[in-house]
Amino acid sequence: MKKTLYTKICLTLFYCMATVSLLLSACEKDELSPPVITEIRNYAASPADTLVQTLQAAQWVVVLGQNLGDVSQVYFGSIPATINHTLLTDGSIVVQVPSIPFDSVARDKVNIVTVVNGSGSASFTINITGAPMISRVRNYAAAPKDTVVNTIVPGQTINIVGYNLKKATKIAFQGVDASLAGVIYTDSSVIVKVPGSFTGADPLLANKITYGTAVDTTEYSIRIFDPAILEYYKDPVFKLLTGGIGKEKTWVLDLDAKGVSTKFKGPLYFSGVDYGWDNQCSKAGGDCWLYDPNYESWMGAAQDYGTMTLGLKSETAEPVVKVGQKGISKSGTFSGSYFFDVKTKTMSFINVVPLNMGRDQVYSKAYVISLKEDRMQLGFRDPVKSEMAIYNYIRR
Repeated sequence: MKKTLYTKICLTLFYCMATVSLLLSACEKDELSPPVITEIRNYAASPADTLVQTLQAAQWVVVLGQNLGDVSQVYFGSIPATINHTLLTDGSIVVQVPSIPFDSVARDKVNIVTVVNGSGSASFTINITGAPMISRVRNYAAAPKDTVVNTIVPGQTINIVGYNLKKATKIAFQGVDASLAGVIYTDSSVIVKVPGSFTGADPLLANKITYGTAVDTTEYSIRIFDPAILEYYKDPVFKLLTGGIGKEKTWVLDLDAKGVSTKFKGPLYFSGVDYGWDNQCSKAGGDCWLYDPNYESWMGAAQDYGTMTLGLKSETAEPVVKVGQKGISKSGTFSGSYFFDVKTKTMSFINVVPLNMGRDQVYSKAYVISLKEDRMQLGFRDPVKSEMAIYNYIRR
């Protein structure tokens, strides 16, 4: 009887001690203090573990402070970051800055770092930056003339509006650098003067603003009126290619569903890599053989492969191309631009693949073999063999 009573007493004491332990544990959790941030340092070995004044996406940093051991989340500009829990201590957090969609985060939250634990949160203000982003361009003038513009001209002063635009290292228009000496920065924009002349402009960058900072470089498309560009596209070759400024021409492969070609022997020839403009060898003693067979089934099925429309927009003479590709695995309708280099007689295709028969070629650059009012030949380098596939097009 005594033994039983003794056992009951021991069990009661055990449960009481367990209860007290749990209560003490709960009290300890209740007494958890809110976090405190004192500084942010670069995550690197000394002496590179310096205090930082600006943060960038993907950068690893150490958030220093107090009561950080139980932090459950860290936010940069309202965006949650991934915490390295292995290196988490009461006085520091090792964390990687996340990619921030600056155009969708409230301006008053962009430069705020926030840490959260069970007892509260703490915030720390620091400059958080990323790649430059341009959202629109305004005319720089007093209201109501400070309107959003779709076209800019040489010598115009404009207000580029966006994100992460401060401390530009390069602002260029069609490849021509603007002077950074007179640039004025605001919280979300930069005031800059468009160059007065586009002499030396890169036609591949027509209607492009190139904006660079120490972080990255971006391009923004806007119509840029440049008389010199208009003169360039008045070259007679563009009348053969597109019909001229403000016009367009549609080209098809010289092959119909019956396997018949009308202007050439067939839709596809082959040549050496030095075979070039006007069906001539581009250099003395070069690799200039030509194989010009009649159509055969190994070239591709006898069918309609679609259309390729090349044009020049009116006013700006911006080159545009639209391809309606049929009959191959990468069929569909695609739009992009191109640049015809009058001097080298080559064409560069941007964001679009020219009309083809599905072969594996380097289609971003074409070597113009011939160009007439109603026919055209474009050569594309083979990615492996030292040869070109020459596609023969006719005007539809």
